[in-house]
Amino acid sequence: MPGKTKEGERRETIVELSELLIMAQGMGQRLANETHGDSYAKVREFNDLLHQACIQLDRIKDGTIEGD
Repeated sequence: MPGKTKEGERRETIVELSELLIMAQGMGQRLANETHGDSYAKVREFNDLLHQACIQLDRIKDGTIEGD
């Protein structure tokens, strides 16, 4: 991508990932609303993982990941 710095590309990628995760969380919530029985626990676990991914991405965005 001509004219873009590595940091600019990094920020753009973080924004795109954030938007994707927000969409995935919405879809996961819909799936939870539509799921009953034994599968519900798996859907809930999936939604918890999406939430953790959002938290981790925020930490990356803020530069708070250990070792950075």
